[in-house]
Amino acid sequence: MFGGGWKVLPGLRTGDWRSKLIALSQIAIGCVALLSLLAMLTRDPLLLLGFGPAQALILLGVVLFVVVAIFAQRTMVLEEFGPGEVIFHEGDQGRHVYVLKSGTVEVLMKRPDGSPEVIRRLGPGEPFGEMALLRNAPRSATIRTVTAAQVFKMSPGNFAALYTNLPGLRESFNTIMESRLREFESRK
Repeated sequence: MFGGGWKVLPGLRTGDWRSKLIALSQIAIGCVALLSLLAMLTRDPLLLLGFGPAQALILLGVVLFVVVAIFAQRTMVLEEFGPGEVIFHEGDQGRHVYVLKSGTVEVLMKRPDGSPEVIRRLGPGEPFGEMALLRNAPRSATIRTVTAAQVFKMSPGNFAALYTNLPGLRESFNTIMESRLREFESRK
């Protein structure tokens, strides 16, 4: 009987905290709207009296929505690095995805003897760090700046939301990752 209800509010069951807050906000405001409609249609004095205190739910709904809006603005954080700085090391746990805004970085992998080898250089607009998140594996390479660089850093939750909901972005990242996996496998 109640199993189908989750289809109406899937974000409440499976979504991240932002989806849950938005769903709660919508429920709170919807309850007030329903109560006001019933109070006006029936002109029941008890419903009319209950409408006043219920308006506090509108404030709750707005506050929840504002909290989500504030955090949503920080989908990507701009970070700056000087020349020769390491952004992350091969073997580190992958916690973020990056997109290079300006500058140049090099991708280094360890040779069998342990020495680093530059396998690629990346320029503005190119992403990196996605393989560790998508494969839930340690970083497969070290990223070091060649020049001063600005990078956008995206949290796993925000990356997952964009990756899941934007098919074009997902296809682009899948193509990049497949190419990098082939290159990674050919180096072994």
